Amino acid sequence: MKQVPFYGNHEDGMHCMLATYRSVLDYFLQKRFDWDAIEGLTGYKTGLAAWTVSSLPKMQAMGLDIRMIEPFDYQRYLNEGEEYLRTIYSPEEIYWYRKNTNILNIKDDIPEFLKHIKYECRRASLKDIDAMLSGDRLVFVTVNSKILNGSTGFVSHAILVLGKEGNDYVVHNPGPPPVAYQKISSELLWDAMGGDNNTAEVTGFKLKGGVERADILVAERNPLYSRASLAKLFSKGMVRMAGKPLKAGSKVAVDSNLDIDISILEKPIEGIELPILYEDDDCLVINKPAGILSHAPGTISNEATVATFLREKLSDLKGQRGGIVHRLDRATSGVMICAKSSKGLAFLQKQFADRKVSKTYIAVVSGHIDPQEAIIDMPIERNPKAPATFRVGPNGKSARTHYKVIKSGIKNDLLELKPETGRTHQLRVHLAKRGHPIIGDPLYGKGKHGDRLYLHAKSLEIILPNKELKKFEVPVPNEFEAQL
Repeated sequence: MKQVPFYGNHEDGMHCMLATYRSVLDYFLQKRFDWDAIEGLTGYKTGLAAWTVSSLPKMQAMGLDIRMIEPFDYQRYLNEGEEYLRTIYSPEEIYWYRKNTNILNIKDDIPEFLKHIKYECRRASLKDIDAMLSGDRLVFVTVNSKILNGSTGFVSHAILVLGKEGNDYVVHNPGPPPVAYQKISSELLWDAMGGDNNTAEVTGFKLKGGVERADILVAERNPLYSRASLAKLFSKGMVRMAGKPLKAGSKVAVDSNLDIDISILEKPIEGIELPILYEDDDCLVINKPAGILSHAPGTISNEATVATFLREKLSDLKGQRGGIVHRLDRATSGVMICAKSSKGLAFLQKQFADRKVSKTYIAVVSGHIDPQEAIIDMPIERNPKAPATFRVGPNGKSARTHYKVIKSGIKNDLLELKPETGRTHQLRVHLAKRGHPIIGDPLYGKGKHGDRLYLHAKSLEIILPNKELKKFEVPVPNEFEAQL
């Protein structure tokens, strides 16, 4: 049986598809995606399970060969809209999909999907799954989890079929409850798919084979660069195979060993020194200054970041985010813990995921907040009108922030903040929603980009990989007092 990395569902129970995709990408491409990264890849929206059309073209571009079978006619849905849903799904299924998935928001993604993914619009069978398995594919299957668990009703769910043993299929079931290498009988899997009238999606993944244009292969292997910038390499003879330069349109085997020199596309990143509070073999703690990014965004950047500062200190971690355990926004200063080894990274990230880390921030907010001490308990979701920002919303993830006024000025208050959860932009969103945005905030207040955000990570208490409980604390910058 294939040894495939297993990822359980997110705590919200809405990430089963994303969990299976994490397994696929990890197994075939050795690419590990955290929840934020896989949400970005799939177009996941808070509280709404993602439909596959947004992600499959991207996964194919990353080097996967994708075979998909599903009776859903995407062209008809593009033309007919919601009326088409009534021709393929039961009222119970339509209600569930409308309420719990982004089915009503996928039309913009369908043309790209149809352009790149050649799927078979028909009902899948167990023989189709068997054929994909015999072709060395991992097989993504949508099922009714109610039937799978011996109940009645309808809840769509995704599992990943790894292989077959006798009459049983071996699957990674993200749950809840999560079960790796679960055995499911052929009869039960067929019933959970919906039997002869099923509307299940069956998608098989494997690495691409055959031949491809050289420029396409180069783009797939260097996804952080634009196709236009990579085209320069061919004109300068900087893409070679067996010592001979290739043209952009040269046809080569997909698994060819290409010598790709991208040096002309890169500029040296200027080195920076950051204040180190603590360091051992597995981790280090810094006092991050305002103005420094935790890591580069998902595009090529020549800017020095915390991640570039870490590179020479890492043992077995790589990539643009190598060593980054958690993030502080560019304009936020203060205590930040980083990993130097994969062992340290896993140990520290688990504490953040389990909410075992105690963090204290200091902020200057506009106006005088009342009452002077309270807990803000408001769910936070991505803002669909401005995807780079977040907002308080009923479909968001739970978020709790304890605040206390520690000093009041003429116009502003100095607050101590203790987040109980770690949502992106949580403190900034919560305080802005209360009508007291953090001073200097360009997204949720009246600040301008480039301003100092008056938010400072004053202390962090955590168990280190050596099992020692440590609390790290740094002074509040002098300019905070001046804002009062």
